[in-house]
Amino acid sequence: MFKKTAFVLVLSVMMIPLYPATGMCWHSSSYHHSHGYHGDDALWWGLGGLLLGTFIAAAALPPAPPPAPPVVYVQPPQPRTQVYTYPPYVPPGMCRWERFMLDGYGRMVLDQYGRPVKEYTIGSCQYPPY
Repeated sequence: MFKKTAFVLVLSVMMIPLYPATGMCWHSSSYHHSHGYHGDDALWWGLGGLLLGTFIAAAALPPAPPPAPPVVYVQPPQPRTQVYTYPPYVPPGMCRWERFMLDGYGRMVLDQYGRPVKEYTIGSCQYPPY
């Protein structure tokens, strides 16, 4: 930071002889030559200063951060057990598990009458299915 600031100050001191003054204005005709009239010279000096200031500011400021990665929504993992939409037959020694169906955003799925839809699966009675 100090090196960049010192460089800008040294460059500014070296540019002092090039700053516009009334005596530096030249014109093609002597009709408009006076102390109060600069013609288009002030415009060119102003544009040059703007360009030089832009280069100095670009060199002094840090680069912009990279853009954020886009958000990607993924499908939730599918259950490993077979899922039924109706109460299935339960063989002996097994249990029937039921839960409400959820959509991809975690909301309950409703049937045409507005009731939540259940899904069923068959599995061991000691632990719930995945």
